[in-house]
Amino acid sequence: MANLSSLHTLYGAGPLSSSGRGSTYTSYSSPSSGVQSGMQSLVNQYNTAYQDAKAHNQKLYADMLGIVDQTTDQRAADIRTDYGQQSSNAMQQLARLGMSNTTVAPTLGMGFEREKQASLNRLSDQMQGTRLGVMGQYGQEQTPERASLQSILTGVANQYGGGQGLSTLLAALGGMKY
Repeated sequence: MANLSSLHTLYGAGPLSSSGRGSTYTSYSSPSSGVQSGMQSLVNQYNTAYQDAKAHNQKLYADMLGIVDQTTDQRAADIRTDYGQQSSNAMQQLARLGMSNTTVAPTLGMGFEREKQASLNRLSDQMQGTRLGVMGQYGQEQTPERASLQSILTGVANQYGGGQGLSTLLAALGGMKY
């Protein structure tokens, strides 16, 4: 039959008190290699999940910015086409009226160009706001909850008295990715 001290050391159940011939002492056990390995395994699983989530979020961020850029390019092309067509129609109308060689044509052309540029500037401002919104969401990515893992590891380490679990806890936490 195994004695209490060896079972205590094997399972790491906390302090073992003994008294004999007038003296009392408390012996603390260190976490077993299985507990240490389990804590490190939890951290490794967390790190893997964290890296996977981070990579997914970075890809999602890049995809979202890509969509914003494609939308911006298409809208800008539409604005240029619309104003080019309006300017062309106005110049043809002036030619039909016999006014293409007057000062009206260049003035009208400059007006269309000014309106086109104003529309492009509004588009740029709007899309900049959209980009900033996407960037603002990037900091809110979903990753495994670090606090829960830290709480579990701390709870396990606290089962060992005299600071015996502290070094195991610190070693495990030292491997966590942030």
